[in-house]
Amino acid sequence: MTSSVRAVSLIAVCVLAAGSAATQSPTPTPTPEPAESFYATSLHATNRGIAYLYAKEQGGLERLTGLTADEMGCLKAKCHVRNCDTCHKVEVDGKAAFTTDKARIQQACDRCHPVAKDDPDVHVRKGMRCVDCHSAREVHGDGTVWLSARQPGVIDTRCECCHAAISKSASHTVHGGKLACQSCHTREFVTCLNCHIETWRARGKESAIEVRDILFLVNHDGRVTTGNLLSYVLKGRTMITIAPAFSHSIQREGLRCADCHGSANVKAVAAGTFVPFRWENGAIAVTKGVVPVLDGMTWTMPFLEREGDAWVPIADPPKPLLTFAGYGTPLSREQLARLEAPRGR
Repeated sequence: MTSSVRAVSLIAVCVLAAGSAATQSPTPTPTPEPAESFYATSLHATNRGIAYLYAKEQGGLERLTGLTADEMGCLKAKCHVRNCDTCHKVEVDGKAAFTTDKARIQQACDRCHPVAKDDPDVHVRKGMRCVDCHSAREVHGDGTVWLSARQPGVIDTRCECCHAAISKSASHTVHGGKLACQSCHTREFVTCLNCHIETWRARGKESAIEVRDILFLVNHDGRVTTGNLLSYVLKGRTMITIAPAFSHSIQREGLRCADCHGSANVKAVAAGTFVPFRWENGAIAVTKGVVPVLDGMTWTMPFLEREGDAWVPIADPPKPLLTFAGYGTPLSREQLARLEAPRGR
């Protein structure tokens, strides 16, 4: 091949190569990784639920204290989980590594959600763990900025997820899906009364009275469910918060129909004479049993000041501020009417 032929051939190869490159699709630009994990928007990472429900805009405790949740120190709780290391980091041969094994042991949850050794819950007694019921989506988030763990759609774990073949007995069918399972199967509830804000601020820890044997019913996410009541005192002023709550203290046997329908508590609520707590002989006395929380209900109960280590009743306390938190609402008159008539045994 002559030098001129070689030159023509080389030019042809270059032209073909250039033409081929010109007709090819451009190399796609890699999509940048997000600046942070979607876990960063989860309630576990942000503690957003505390600030949201505490805020005065939601009728929260800020109305009483005049301080934000951050100023009160609520957002500095030890349970605020910043990153994956808290539940997944382990040391292997002196080096840090991630594992799901650590996160699956109960102690990982107990750090912020302690379970009492004598907890009567049927699941705890069988050796079940939190992760046996709660999904990774609930724990890690899903990228949605939720406002509260009680916001409908956040927690999709329900008793029915495991107990799909619940017996079709009258007690399971008569309520037509309008009664949450825990309303009948909760064994125990702890209610905190008279959280003394001044002591809280001064000592950096809660100062309240724990009572048991009273179970409140409220509406939440289309069903009647268990609720809890918290009361507060600050410089003689008072407040009550009522919210749906799940005590994780479930028993196999349910309540009797008569524990709710036609009970003395229901009749007293309907008559406007119900008193949940009293101050007797230097201690809180509890009106035991199931208590439907009625819309417009009057709350007559003691409020106490803290003097050293002693509780002293406030004489003629002012009418408390009242808020329904956690996307919960009181029962209506129509709902109460269905409870007034005795049913079953």
